[in-house]
Amino acid sequence: KLQFSLIDQEQRAVAYCERTLAPVATRVGTKIRFVQESVRRLVGRQSARELLGEPDLIYSAGLFDYLSDRMFVALAKSLASALVGEGQLIIGNVSTANSTQPIMEYMLGWFLHHRSEADLLSLASQVSDCAERRVERESSGVNLFLVMGRFGES
Repeated sequence: KLQFSLIDQEQRAVAYCERTLAPVATRVGTKIRFVQESVRRLVGRQSARELLGEPDLIYSAGLFDYLSDRMFVALAKSLASALVGEGQLIIGNVSTANSTQPIMEYMLGWFLHHRSEADLLSLASQVSDCAERRVERESSGVNLFLVMGRFGES
């Protein structure tokens, strides 16, 4: 039985996801652990596994592009340490190729850490729990996804 973890610091977001996703998970024979926790406390934990269980997949979109490189690596290390077997950690981040960056920043005051594929791979190289790393992109190229794991390892 596959196990996934869903983490958010906002209690209402976690409750909404639990209401909508738990029935689907039950139907398809998957287990989702719903966790309300702040990034700062998650990074500071001795073991993310005690909080997350033993997930096969940890997926994050809309978080890491708010983090400094130092915090990015610290959180990725913490999350990767919870993975089991051939588990994967997938981290979304807005690309430096985002053509709307000037509008986001100067008109909306919305500042993100835009990162290139090379930036993401460089940060991933500091996450020792993940032997393999690659970057994928969605069709517009604005959103990159760093995929890390121990693919094929036992």
